[in-house]
Amino acid sequence: MDISFFKKSKTDTENISSREAFNIWDILRARYNSVESLYFFNNFVHDREFSYIINNLIKDYQKQVDKLEKLAKKYKLKVPASPTKEMSFSVQLDQVTDKFIFRKVFSDLIFELSSLNQGVISTAFNDELRDHFVKFTFAHLNNFQTLYKYGKVKGWTEIPPAYKTYKPVEKEELSVSEASNLWHHLNLRYDQLNMTTIYIQFVHDNDLKTILKMGKKTLKKQISTLEEKAKKMEVPKPERPPAFNQATVDPEIFTDQFMFRRIFKGIQEAVDLHITAVVETITNDSLRDLFMKYLKKEVSLYNKLLKYGKAKGWDHIPPLYKQF
Repeated sequence: MDISFFKKSKTDTENISSREAFNIWDILRARYNSVESLYFFNNFVHDREFSYIINNLIKDYQKQVDKLEKLAKKYKLKVPASPTKEMSFSVQLDQVTDKFIFRKVFSDLIFELSSLNQGVISTAFNDELRDHFVKFTFAHLNNFQTLYKYGKVKGWTEIPPAYKTYKPVEKEELSVSEASNLWHHLNLRYDQLNMTTIYIQFVHDNDLKTILKMGKKTLKKQISTLEEKAKKMEVPKPERPPAFNQATVDPEIFTDQFMFRRIFKGIQEAVDLHITAVVETITNDSLRDLFMKYLKKEVSLYNKLLKYGKAKGWDHIPPLYKQF
């Protein structure tokens, strides 16, 4: 495969789409709100370790704010109102407990993932900008895990209902949300494997055929791992796809561009599912690590496939943001 397909073009770094302009504004707005809230709540924190975590969150967010402000200036974007840099109070309110503050900060972390996730999957025109959003997202997920594990030790987290089986266990291994996400992952992978198997029969472009075969191999490997997890946790598995598909339709119906776009859409759906699974996997740490691993691999594939599609002219060209 020609590696030049994956190189950035000059145009990709000098222009942004209208959606990408909104992504910069929206994520910057969310970061402003977070920084302001963290400065405020940090005045009432009693636990030194918790205060240390909050200060680290502020530092990470401020770095992202600085980068987003530079991007907004570069692309001549209007920015939201800046937050207050620091808030200091001489009084402490005992009614505002560390547990309350933790839950508010933790809730905000989860809520803000929505903007970051959309920033990644909808930033398809400007590669450099998407790279920034990817870094922000993984930094955010790392902060999420740090905060969650700390709250778990302190007993501040809420544990969702356990997924019950007839097998006696010493401790609950799986929550209802984790069982659901495990099932949804298997279901998505089964559908993607079935679709990929069909498309391989009709694809004309040799590079795309190679990509599909590599993808099929990865899907089979992940399916095997997920099936083992489901069996161990006694989660019912969805219906498996056929062992093979011998299509009888007119091959002219399936153009390379159509197949590329459907596969690309499936990857976007998978990124969204992985992020949701990471956040909702509260009980089982090894399962959350697996979903995080899949997310990183999916984002990497998303980037490569997008650049390949651009080189072939198969991607959609969105409305551009006009810099006056």
